[in-house]
Amino acid sequence: MEITLVITILLIAIFLFATELIRMDLVSLMVLLTLALTGLVSVEEAFSGFSNPAVITVAAMFVISAGLTNTGALAPLGERLLRFSGDSPFRLVVAIMLCAAFFSAFINNIGAAAMLMPLVVSVGQKSRISPSKLLIPLAFGSLLGGVCTLIGTPPNILMNALLIEHTGEGFSMFSFTPVGLVILACGVLYMATIGRYLLPDRKAGTLTEAYEVKEYVTEARVLEKSPLVGKRIGQCGLDQQFDLRVRAILRGRKKFPFPHRNRKIEAGDTLFLEGDPKAILKVRESKGLAIAPEEDNPPLDVGDKSSMVVIEASLSPNSELAGKTLREVHFADTYGLTVLALWRKGAPVVRKVDHVNLRFGDVLLLQGPRENVVHLGRNHGFLLMGDVSPDTYRPQKAPIAVIILLGVIIFAASGILPIMLSASLGALLMVLFRCLRTREIYQTVNWQILVLIAGTLPLGIAMEKSGAAHFLAELIINVVGPWGPWVVLSAIFLLTFVLTEVMSHAAAAVLIAPIAYNTAIDLAVSPRPFFMAVAVAASSCFMTPISHQSNALVMGPGGYRFIDYLRAGTPLNLLVWLVASLLIPLVFPF
Repeated sequence: MEITLVITILLIAIFLFATELIRMDLVSLMVLLTLALTGLVSVEEAFSGFSNPAVITVAAMFVISAGLTNTGALAPLGERLLRFSGDSPFRLVVAIMLCAAFFSAFINNIGAAAMLMPLVVSVGQKSRISPSKLLIPLAFGSLLGGVCTLIGTPPNILMNALLIEHTGEGFSMFSFTPVGLVILACGVLYMATIGRYLLPDRKAGTLTEAYEVKEYVTEARVLEKSPLVGKRIGQCGLDQQFDLRVRAILRGRKKFPFPHRNRKIEAGDTLFLEGDPKAILKVRESKGLAIAPEEDNPPLDVGDKSSMVVIEASLSPNSELAGKTLREVHFADTYGLTVLALWRKGAPVVRKVDHVNLRFGDVLLLQGPRENVVHLGRNHGFLLMGDVSPDTYRPQKAPIAVIILLGVIIFAASGILPIMLSASLGALLMVLFRCLRTREIYQTVNWQILVLIAGTLPLGIAMEKSGAAHFLAELIINVVGPWGPWVVLSAIFLLTFVLTEVMSHAAAAVLIAPIAYNTAIDLAVSPRPFFMAVAVAASSCFMTPISHQSNALVMGPGGYRFIDYLRAGTPLNLLVWLVASLLIPLVFPF
């Protein structure tokens, strides 16, 4: 009975994680409370995840990563590496992936990708290479690099904590490195040769000269004195003169999608115009139109027109604007910037932009004073995708931030301090030496990931106590066991990476870990290679944009669609599966 109940909870959790009908952190809390209320785990066990060493270590690494990013400690190195690659697409992809991998081996994946993304866009612009050819390699490089060290990604930290819990012995700082480096080399070689030809060549990105033809849908309200009033769409010259298309007309509460060229335009209509953003700015002046977000918040008189810029800004995971609308935050008044359009998941949003709930990865098309744009990028979690770059907070603290990171690595690798204590000490030093302000700690920690991990860990406990993990392990052994532990490990790897494509990689690792452990025990072999396989597989999430935040981060700026990840990522996933299945038992014998 208990096994059936636990497996039912497991399947429901996987379904909710995959469909995102409910936020992932809320799903994990629902799982936690359900397990406690049904008596499958004790109250203490239900909440034990919040004190788990893995959760504390992951939180500390978020702080350390933020300290490195905010001081700009790693940016100069990244800039030199990328600019050294020249104009060769092959060398540029290799340089991008190796650079992202190096950084993500020591800071969190999303932090490495976010730090390098504006630089990659800039280098691509100067090399006349579309961002759509470069940003997926950036995301994949950050994922591959995380496999190379213990602190590179949450699944590695989780598997180490669970291995210690089950066997008393864990992985060292560089236990992952031999496997990680081989997989990284294979991944880079694939993306630089075959993978880059599977990526789209779209002129996607910013509104500077590098992104001349990216098309947005912008809302423009027809003013009373506009020369368009009373004219049919075909007579307005929008298409012929400005290469703009009217995607829809909003008149009062009535909407006319894809209106016929003979439909007349009336004063007060809201036109949804698709086309080059520069053309939209020109037509606003010559045809008597007002960009919709300006209606309630007229553009400020900024005096010096030379300081005005038009630029894209991508919403990062830590932005306080995520989940809010532009109207709620009074964006124009608060930030002194006008939102011209919104780009989401590779497509323009054809709705009233100021009523859309902003999401991580959204790209806003902004117009306003340069200093306001810099302030937005510096203080409010936006990545600026043009020729405007926010200055780092405290560049003079960069050497201290690097020394703290090296100290964390040395103390953990030498065994002087456990990784949890070493990382926590490093996080504290980042704040004490003012590489990071105290209030910034709470903004930089990804609380959703922490709650997700802490809430999911009790499900692993319930699977162990109820016998569900043993039951599922026996099923796997009955199917592939006759072929030996190598094939069983390969099956565990496959199951993990399939799950991680549709749900959080940390949650996938937590759910598969008890099954992997029981499988190893039933086979009478060491659980170390199985835990290593789960860790590597959980980070092998290349096939969908929803599988990891690094993938989601580049979707808007790269103009990617879901199919682009599937086309380029599926061969890479299969390659990593094959290489890891052969290599892991050689490095960690059964």
